[in-house]
Amino acid sequence: MELKLRTLTPLHVGDGSTLHSFDYVVHNSRFYRISQRVFENFLATMGAQMTEAFVTWSDDLASQIDHAERDQKNNPRGRDYNQELSRLRRSFNLLEFAKKMGQDRAFLSFLNEAKVPSMPMPDAAKGEAPKQEIRGFQRNGLNEPYLPGSSVKGSIRTALLYHFLEQHAEHESVRRILKEDLNQAHKEKSDAENRKVRFNLDRHKKAFADRLEQLAFFAGMIDERGKRRNGEAQDDLLKCLLVSDATIDAAGVGIENIDLYLVKKLPKGQGLEAQKQRQAPAAESLLPGQVLNIKVDVNIELLLQLHKSQQSTEKGIMIGRESHFIGWRDCCKTIFGLDAADFDSVAGEKQNGDFPRFKALREKAINHILECCRVFTNAQATALSKWSIHFKKHDSGGMSRPLDAGLMPIISATGIRFHLGFATGFEGVTAALHLLAFHKPIFSEVMELFGIGDSPSAWKNRKPDETYKANPDQFPKSRRLITRSGVIFPMGWLEWADDPKASLGTNDSITNIAQPATTAPAVPKYLRGTLKQGAELDGELVNAGNPGRFLLYVREDYKPIIEIKYPAGFKPEDIGRIATIRVKNMKGKEEILAAEYVRFKL
Repeated sequence: MELKLRTLTPLHVGDGSTLHSFDYVVHNSRFYRISQRVFENFLATMGAQMTEAFVTWSDDLASQIDHAERDQKNNPRGRDYNQELSRLRRSFNLLEFAKKMGQDRAFLSFLNEAKVPSMPMPDAAKGEAPKQEIRGFQRNGLNEPYLPGSSVKGSIRTALLYHFLEQHAEHESVRRILKEDLNQAHKEKSDAENRKVRFNLDRHKKAFADRLEQLAFFAGMIDERGKRRNGEAQDDLLKCLLVSDATIDAAGVGIENIDLYLVKKLPKGQGLEAQKQRQAPAAESLLPGQVLNIKVDVNIELLLQLHKSQQSTEKGIMIGRESHFIGWRDCCKTIFGLDAADFDSVAGEKQNGDFPRFKALREKAINHILECCRVFTNAQATALSKWSIHFKKHDSGGMSRPLDAGLMPIISATGIRFHLGFATGFEGVTAALHLLAFHKPIFSEVMELFGIGDSPSAWKNRKPDETYKANPDQFPKSRRLITRSGVIFPMGWLEWADDPKASLGTNDSITNIAQPATTAPAVPKYLRGTLKQGAELDGELVNAGNPGRFLLYVREDYKPIIEIKYPAGFKPEDIGRIATIRVKNMKGKEEILAAEYVRFKL
């Protein structure tokens, strides 16, 4: 089955690389990735003197940066070196060198002639430069960006774990596993303190509550010595779910600045304040409105072989002297929604994926997975909305409207959503949402053990015997969001563009979030009052894309059409829908020069 996923907000899946000032050039709102070979070729065209000048310039600037860093380290309480270091690092740029030599035009012409790949920077025209550290997007051997199928499968895996915990697991069993892992970690920590050795907290953090995943996805095995073992990779039934990589049009990738948004407690009892902190890096990101083709398949043939070979799920299948896939049917029900009766329905047919019954079985499994994704991302969107309400309550810096604009593509999406990539958040890659709902006291202990939600600098204000006390009701405290002029985007949200429920206009995802339900499409109404800047009126979407075109209902004898840009673009299936449009600029009393989209009416 092919899924067309449309990006609702910018998506970053990193390859582990970090770009620094020598790796790129920014000009005319475009970001050029510069390889060492490209710049060497440019220097070669300019002659030996240019090469020598570059060596002298780069050595001198590197020396200045090194001295400033050394002075800052040796005299941390002296003058502030951050501003000087920031200036020096910004100057350590290939275009700056070309300008210094009076060859900036020649360098930019060379980049165009050499067809050096470039990408848009949404806010570069407004003077917003990228941060000094930029994370690269996942790329193949030809340096082309692509979305790994493993990233999509990872988001599905978390959704299926959430489904297992919500629908299949016994709360007492979950509580017991969490408590046992907590007790083991506390015991080892106490032993390490008594022996005055280092306690490896990260080891426990990586493996904590792995048994919950094993219950959901892994069948059991008995080794050749007769010992029962769980969690072996070869018995992971999720291997039967196959997800392809997706090619990406390089023109759909841009550079986004990422910041940390949080509600912070002010000193001296002054209350709380919503803040933006420039801590996180910039990142190459897939822009909103891009469509990715993902192929999803299920290895029904292997599951059917298990069904035929194993009448008793407790005995397993003998492979050599080992017994594997013990109790696989429970995992199959969790992951694929299939039981013995489903496999019996195709038992009389040859194993041919093109036969109607095989197709129906595969479609049932994929539809079950998609429904699990719907439920999980609905829960994520609800948690995101709850966080945004708390954030906006304490906002005095004008961030509420940009945040609403960034949330709107997520809230108004009517198809099944997916959430993946960088800044998905703890609740998007773990079972935190389930634990918060059903095991909050234990989750609070988990937060305190691993310092989840604790500020890295909070220890400075604590007394010697004081420890971190978690508040799960305000989890998470902070989120990494993309900052653009006028828009603050959550990261990594996509929508299944061909979801039948989307075409029907239903929207299960916003039931618990924001907007009231309606049984009939909105009917446009003409403007009441005076047409002026700031006035809001009805507009009908007549052309999709970015910009989209809206027919504005001013009067019966005056219905102008105007183009409106929107970060996520306007979908073809929304043509004919009525939206609220706000007038931004006018000429005289009649001509509307600019307007902005507010929201679609339901």
